Amino acid sequence: MDDADRGRRGLRARPGPDLFRALREHWGLRVVPGGIDLGGSSSLNLLVGDGDRRYVARAHRPHVTPERLGAIQLARGALATGGVPAAPPVPTRQGAPWASVGGRLLEVEAWVDHDAVMDSWERLAAAMGLLARTHDLLRTVEAGEAGRRPRFANHLEPADVLAQARRGTARIRGWGPAAEEAGLADAADQLAERVAEAEAGLVPQLPRQLVHGDFWDDNVLFRNGRPVLLADFDFMGERARVDDLALTLHHAGSDLGAGPRELPARLARLVGAYDRGLEVPLSEAERAALPLAMARQSLSSIGGWVARLDDEAAARRHAAGARPQVAAALRMLDDLGRWQDAFARPG
Repeated sequence: MDDADRGRRGLRARPGPDLFRALREHWGLRVVPGGIDLGGSSSLNLLVGDGDRRYVARAHRPHVTPERLGAIQLARGALATGGVPAAPPVPTRQGAPWASVGGRLLEVEAWVDHDAVMDSWERLAAAMGLLARTHDLLRTVEAGEAGRRPRFANHLEPADVLAQARRGTARIRGWGPAAEEAGLADAADQLAERVAEAEAGLVPQLPRQLVHGDFWDDNVLFRNGRPVLLADFDFMGERARVDDLALTLHHAGSDLGAGPRELPARLARLVGAYDRGLEVPLSEAERAALPLAMARQSLSSIGGWVARLDDEAAARRHAAGARPQVAAALRMLDDLGRWQDAFARPG
Protein backbone atom coordinates (compact mmCIF):
# COMPACT_ATOMS: atom_id res chain seq x y z
CA MET A 1 0.00 0.00 0.00
CA ASP A 2 3.00 2.35 0.27
CA ASP A 3 4.56 1.94 -3.15
CA ALA A 4 5.23 5.21 -4.95
CA ASP A 5 6.04 6.78 -8.31
CA ARG A 6 4.19 4.06 -10.22
CA GLY A 7 5.96 1.17 -8.56
CA ARG A 8 9.46 2.65 -8.57
CA ARG A 9 9.78 2.60 -4.79
CA GLY A 10 8.78 -1.03 -4.36
CA LEU A 11 7.04 -2.55 -1.39
CA ARG A 12 8.60 -3.17 1.99
CA ALA A 13 10.03 -6.68 2.22
CA ARG A 14 8.38 -9.45 4.21
CA PRO A 15 10.11 -12.32 6.00
CA GLY A 16 10.11 -15.52 3.99
CA PRO A 17 12.04 -18.68 3.06
CA ASP A 18 14.28 -16.89 0.54
CA LEU A 19 15.45 -14.40 3.15
CA PHE A 20 16.24 -17.09 5.73
CA ARG A 21 18.01 -19.17 3.07
CA ALA A 22 20.17 -16.15 2.19
CA LEU A 23 21.10 -15.64 5.84
CA ARG A 24 22.23 -19.26 6.03
CA GLU A 25 24.10 -19.27 2.72
CA HIS A 26 25.81 -15.88 2.94
CA TRP A 27 26.34 -15.39 6.67
CA GLY A 28 26.23 -18.96 7.97
CA LEU A 29 23.42 -18.02 10.34
CA ARG A 30 21.36 -20.99 11.43
CA VAL A 31 18.26 -18.90 11.87
CA VAL A 32 15.02 -20.49 12.90
CA PRO A 33 12.31 -19.09 10.57
CA GLY A 34 10.49 -16.37 12.40
CA GLY A 35 12.16 -13.33 13.86
CA ILE A 36 10.74 -10.08 15.15
CA ASP A 37 9.93 -7.26 12.76
CA LEU A 38 11.48 -4.20 14.42
CA GLY A 39 9.49 -1.79 12.28
CA GLY A 40 10.75 0.97 10.04
CA SER A 41 8.91 2.63 7.19
CA SER A 42 11.45 1.85 4.50
CA SER A 43 13.39 -1.37 4.98
CA LEU A 44 12.44 -4.59 6.72
CA ASN A 45 14.45 -4.76 9.95
CA LEU A 46 14.25 -8.27 11.34
CA LEU A 47 15.68 -9.34 14.68
CA VAL A 48 17.08 -12.84 14.20
CA GLY A 49 18.98 -15.16 16.50
CA ASP A 50 21.74 -17.69 16.01
CA GLY A 51 22.37 -19.43 19.31
CA ASP A 52 23.46 -16.83 21.85
CA ARG A 53 24.04 -14.22 19.17
CA ARG A 54 21.45 -11.79 17.85
CA TYR A 55 21.49 -9.77 14.65
CA VAL A 56 19.39 -7.33 12.68
CA ALA A 57 18.81 -8.43 9.08
CA ARG A 58 17.86 -5.46 6.90
CA ALA A 59 16.19 -6.07 3.55
CA HIS A 60 15.98 -2.88 1.51
CA ARG A 61 13.33 -1.85 -0.97
CA PRO A 62 14.07 -2.57 -4.65
CA HIS A 63 14.94 1.05 -5.46
CA VAL A 64 18.01 0.96 -3.17
CA THR A 65 20.99 0.42 -5.45
CA PRO A 66 24.44 -0.96 -4.56
CA GLU A 67 25.79 2.59 -4.98
CA ARG A 68 23.24 3.94 -2.52
CA LEU A 69 23.84 1.22 0.08
CA GLY A 70 27.59 1.58 -0.35
CA ALA A 71 27.30 5.30 0.42
CA ILE A 72 25.20 4.60 3.51
CA GLN A 73 27.72 2.06 4.79
CA LEU A 74 30.56 4.47 4.09
CA ALA A 75 28.84 7.14 6.19
CA ARG A 76 28.11 4.69 9.02
CA GLY A 77 31.74 3.62 9.02
CA ALA A 78 32.97 7.21 9.22
CA LEU A 79 30.65 7.89 12.13
CA ALA A 80 31.71 4.75 14.00
CA THR A 81 35.37 5.68 13.55
CA GLY A 82 34.60 9.14 14.94
CA GLY A 83 32.89 7.85 18.06
CA VAL A 84 29.23 7.90 17.00
CA PRO A 85 27.50 4.59 17.83
CA ALA A 86 26.65 3.47 14.29
CA ALA A 87 26.64 -0.29 13.64
CA PRO A 88 29.00 -1.54 10.92
CA PRO A 89 27.75 -4.30 8.60
CA VAL A 90 28.61 -7.91 9.38
CA PRO A 91 30.37 -9.15 6.21
CA THR A 92 29.21 -12.27 4.44
CA ARG A 93 31.31 -15.42 4.54
CA GLN A 94 32.80 -14.24 1.23
CA GLY A 95 33.70 -10.87 2.77
CA ALA A 96 30.99 -8.89 0.97
CA PRO A 97 29.14 -6.06 2.76
CA TRP A 98 25.74 -7.29 1.57
CA ALA A 99 23.99 -9.92 -0.49
CA SER A 100 21.19 -9.79 -3.02
CA VAL A 101 17.98 -11.76 -2.60
CA GLY A 102 14.86 -11.48 -4.74
CA GLY A 103 15.97 -8.20 -6.30
CA ARG A 104 16.68 -6.60 -2.91
CA LEU A 105 19.90 -5.85 -1.07
CA LEU A 106 20.26 -7.61 2.28
CA GLU A 107 22.69 -6.58 5.01
CA VAL A 108 23.27 -7.80 8.56
CA GLU A 109 24.50 -5.99 11.65
CA ALA A 110 24.93 -6.97 15.28
CA TRP A 111 21.99 -6.36 17.59
CA VAL A 112 22.53 -3.57 20.13
CA ASP A 113 20.78 -3.99 23.47
CA HIS A 114 18.75 -0.96 24.54
CA ASP A 115 15.97 -0.03 26.93
CA ALA A 116 14.48 3.12 25.35
CA VAL A 117 14.18 5.20 22.19
CA MET A 118 14.41 8.96 21.73
CA ASP A 119 10.79 9.75 22.52
CA SER A 120 10.97 12.09 25.51
CA TRP A 121 12.24 15.60 26.19
CA GLU A 122 14.93 14.23 28.50
CA ARG A 123 16.30 11.81 25.92
CA LEU A 124 16.12 14.45 23.22
CA ALA A 125 18.28 16.74 25.32
CA ALA A 126 20.74 13.90 25.93
CA ALA A 127 21.01 13.23 22.18
CA MET A 128 21.64 16.73 20.87
CA GLY A 129 25.38 16.35 21.28
CA LEU A 130 25.18 13.14 19.25
CA LEU A 131 23.42 14.95 16.41
CA ALA A 132 26.06 17.69 16.50
CA ARG A 133 28.89 15.13 16.37
CA THR A 134 27.13 13.32 13.53
CA HIS A 135 26.95 16.51 11.51
CA ASP A 136 30.58 17.38 12.22
CA LEU A 137 31.74 13.98 10.97
CA LEU A 138 29.45 13.78 7.94
CA ARG A 139 30.54 17.23 6.77
CA THR A 140 33.68 15.75 5.21
CA VAL A 141 32.25 12.44 3.92
CA GLU A 142 32.23 12.17 0.12
CA ALA A 143 29.26 9.91 -0.53
CA GLY A 144 28.79 10.47 -4.25
CA GLU A 145 25.59 11.31 -6.07
CA ALA A 146 23.79 8.19 -4.78
CA GLY A 147 24.58 9.16 -1.20
CA ARG A 148 23.65 12.81 -1.58
CA ARG A 149 20.34 12.28 -3.39
CA PRO A 150 17.92 9.77 -1.84
CA ARG A 151 15.21 8.79 -4.30
CA PHE A 152 12.60 8.93 -1.54
CA ALA A 153 12.88 11.01 1.62
CA ASN A 154 10.84 12.88 4.22
CA HIS A 155 12.31 16.22 3.16
CA LEU A 156 11.54 18.98 0.66
CA GLU A 157 14.29 21.22 -0.64
CA PRO A 158 13.62 24.98 -0.36
CA ALA A 159 13.91 25.32 -4.14
CA ASP A 160 11.30 22.59 -4.66
CA VAL A 161 8.80 23.32 -1.92
CA LEU A 162 6.35 25.30 -4.05
CA ALA A 163 6.25 22.87 -6.97
CA GLN A 164 6.12 19.73 -4.82
CA ALA A 165 3.50 21.07 -2.42
CA ARG A 166 1.34 22.10 -5.38
CA ARG A 167 1.71 18.62 -6.84
CA GLY A 168 0.36 17.19 -3.59
CA THR A 169 -2.48 19.67 -3.28
CA ALA A 170 -3.46 19.10 -6.92
CA ARG A 171 -3.80 15.41 -6.17
CA ILE A 172 -5.98 16.15 -3.13
CA ARG A 173 -8.27 18.33 -5.23
CA GLY A 174 -8.34 15.68 -7.95
CA TRP A 175 -9.78 12.89 -5.82
CA GLY A 176 -12.98 14.74 -4.97
CA PRO A 177 -11.94 15.87 -1.51
CA ALA A 178 -14.09 16.20 1.55
CA ALA A 179 -14.35 19.71 2.99
CA GLU A 180 -11.49 19.12 5.47
CA GLU A 181 -9.24 17.81 2.71
CA ALA A 182 -10.02 20.77 0.47
CA GLY A 183 -9.23 23.10 3.37
CA LEU A 184 -5.93 21.29 3.89
CA ALA A 185 -5.02 21.79 0.23
CA ASP A 186 -5.66 25.53 0.50
CA ALA A 187 -3.71 25.78 3.76
CA ALA A 188 -0.76 23.80 2.34
CA ASP A 189 -0.56 26.04 -0.72
CA GLN A 190 -0.60 29.10 1.52
CA LEU A 191 2.09 27.62 3.77
CA ALA A 192 4.35 26.75 0.83
CA GLU A 193 4.06 30.27 -0.57
CA ARG A 194 4.81 31.90 2.77
CA VAL A 195 7.78 29.63 3.51
CA ALA A 196 9.28 30.10 0.05
CA GLU A 197 9.03 33.87 0.33
CA ALA A 198 10.46 34.03 3.86
CA GLU A 199 13.36 31.64 3.14
CA ALA A 200 14.47 33.27 -0.10
CA GLY A 201 17.08 35.55 1.46
CA LEU A 202 18.36 33.01 3.97
CA VAL A 203 18.85 29.81 1.98
CA PRO A 204 21.99 30.98 0.09
CA GLN A 205 23.67 31.59 3.46
CA LEU A 206 23.12 28.06 4.79
CA PRO A 207 26.00 25.59 4.50
CA ARG A 208 25.05 22.26 2.95
CA GLN A 209 26.46 18.86 3.81
CA LEU A 210 25.61 15.17 4.20
CA VAL A 211 23.14 14.58 7.06
CA HIS A 212 21.41 11.62 8.70
CA GLY A 213 17.94 12.51 7.42
CA ASP A 214 15.69 11.07 10.16
CA PHE A 215 17.09 11.79 13.62
CA TRP A 216 14.02 10.85 15.62
CA ASP A 217 12.32 8.25 17.85
CA ASP A 218 13.44 4.64 17.33
CA ASN A 219 16.30 5.68 15.06
CA VAL A 220 18.18 6.73 18.21
CA LEU A 221 18.40 3.95 20.81
CA PHE A 222 19.25 4.43 24.49
CA ARG A 223 20.52 2.32 27.35
CA ASN A 224 20.71 3.65 30.90
CA GLY A 225 19.92 7.15 29.69
CA ARG A 226 22.67 7.32 27.06
CA PRO A 227 22.51 6.91 23.26
CA VAL A 228 23.91 3.54 22.18
CA LEU A 229 22.94 3.39 18.48
CA LEU A 230 22.17 5.75 15.64
CA ALA A 231 20.25 3.69 13.10
CA ASP A 232 18.23 3.94 9.87
CA PHE A 233 20.11 5.99 7.30
CA ASP A 234 17.50 5.36 4.59
CA PHE A 235 16.82 9.11 4.16
CA MET A 236 20.46 10.23 4.35
CA GLY A 237 21.24 13.03 1.93
CA GLU A 238 22.83 16.40 1.30
CA ARG A 239 20.99 19.44 2.63
CA ALA A 240 21.42 22.30 5.09
CA ARG A 241 22.34 20.93 8.51
CA VAL A 242 19.58 23.05 10.07
CA ASP A 243 17.07 21.13 7.93
CA ASP A 244 18.16 17.95 9.72
CA LEU A 245 17.86 19.65 13.11
CA ALA A 246 14.50 21.13 12.07
CA LEU A 247 13.09 17.66 11.40
CA THR A 248 13.90 16.65 14.99
CA LEU A 249 12.45 19.86 16.42
CA HIS A 250 9.35 19.53 14.25
CA HIS A 251 8.63 16.02 15.53
CA ALA A 252 9.32 17.06 19.10
CA GLY A 253 6.80 19.87 18.88
CA SER A 254 4.23 17.67 17.15
CA ASP A 255 4.59 14.47 19.17
CA LEU A 256 5.82 15.24 22.68
CA GLY A 257 3.39 17.92 23.72
CA ALA A 258 4.03 21.37 25.13
CA GLY A 259 1.92 24.50 25.47
CA PRO A 260 2.10 26.99 22.58
CA ARG A 261 3.71 29.61 24.81
CA GLU A 262 6.20 27.17 26.28
CA LEU A 263 7.25 25.36 23.09
CA PRO A 264 9.66 27.92 21.55
CA ALA A 265 11.74 28.13 24.73
CA ARG A 266 11.72 24.37 25.16
CA LEU A 267 12.95 23.79 21.61
CA ALA A 268 15.46 26.64 21.98
CA ARG A 269 17.11 24.71 24.82
CA LEU A 270 17.57 21.78 22.44
CA VAL A 271 19.08 24.13 19.85
CA GLY A 272 21.49 25.37 22.50
CA ALA A 273 22.55 21.84 23.44
CA TYR A 274 23.10 21.02 19.76
CA ASP A 275 25.10 24.21 19.18
CA ARG A 276 27.39 23.56 22.14
CA GLY A 277 28.39 20.23 20.58
CA LEU A 278 29.34 21.65 17.17
CA GLU A 279 32.84 22.36 15.96
CA VAL A 280 31.44 25.24 13.86
CA PRO A 281 28.64 26.97 15.80
CA LEU A 282 25.33 27.92 14.22
CA SER A 283 25.39 31.22 12.36
CA GLU A 284 22.83 33.97 12.76
CA ALA A 285 21.35 33.00 9.40
CA GLU A 286 21.03 29.35 10.44
CA ARG A 287 19.26 30.31 13.65
CA ALA A 288 16.88 32.60 11.76
CA ALA A 289 16.19 29.84 9.22
CA LEU A 290 15.36 27.15 11.78
CA PRO A 291 11.66 27.95 12.36
CA LEU A 292 11.16 28.30 8.61
CA ALA A 293 12.77 24.91 8.02
CA MET A 294 10.43 23.47 10.66
CA ALA A 295 7.45 24.96 8.83
CA ARG A 296 8.71 23.52 5.54
CA GLN A 297 9.08 20.11 7.20
CA SER A 298 5.33 20.22 7.85
CA LEU A 299 4.85 20.08 4.08
CA SER A 300 7.00 17.00 3.49
CA SER A 301 4.04 14.64 3.72
CA ILE A 302 1.99 16.72 1.26
CA GLY A 303 4.75 17.36 -1.24
CA GLY A 304 6.39 13.97 -0.80
CA TRP A 305 4.05 11.14 0.06
CA VAL A 306 0.62 12.55 -0.86
CA ALA A 307 2.00 13.55 -4.24
CA ARG A 308 3.83 10.29 -4.91
CA LEU A 309 2.09 7.34 -3.25
CA ASP A 310 0.46 5.04 -5.78
CA ASP A 311 -2.47 4.07 -3.55
CA GLU A 312 -5.05 6.81 -3.05
CA ALA A 313 -6.21 5.49 0.32
CA ALA A 314 -2.64 5.61 1.62
CA ALA A 315 -2.23 9.14 0.27
CA ARG A 316 -5.43 10.22 2.00
CA ARG A 317 -4.19 8.85 5.30
CA HIS A 318 -0.99 10.87 4.92
CA ALA A 319 -3.05 13.95 4.17
CA ALA A 320 -5.14 13.47 7.30
CA GLY A 321 -2.01 13.15 9.40
CA ALA A 322 -0.53 16.30 7.90
CA ARG A 323 -3.54 18.52 8.65
CA PRO A 324 -2.60 19.48 12.24
CA GLN A 325 1.04 19.94 11.26
CA VAL A 326 0.21 22.37 8.47
CA ALA A 327 -2.10 24.32 10.79
CA ALA A 328 0.61 24.50 13.47
CA ALA A 329 3.17 25.68 10.90
CA LEU A 330 0.90 28.51 9.77
CA ARG A 331 0.52 29.61 13.38
CA MET A 332 4.31 29.53 13.73
CA LEU A 333 4.68 31.84 10.75
CA ASP A 334 2.09 34.19 12.23
CA ASP A 335 4.40 34.43 15.27
CA LEU A 336 7.70 34.11 13.40
CA GLY A 337 9.44 36.93 15.23
CA ARG A 338 8.98 35.26 18.61
CA TRP A 339 10.30 31.96 17.26
CA GLN A 340 13.34 33.57 15.68
CA ASP A 341 14.06 35.52 18.86
CA ALA A 342 13.92 32.29 20.88
CA PHE A 343 16.38 30.53 18.57
CA ALA A 344 18.67 33.56 18.22
CA ARG A 345 19.95 33.30 21.81
CA PRO A 346 22.71 30.77 22.47
CA GLY A 347 21.26 28.24 24.93
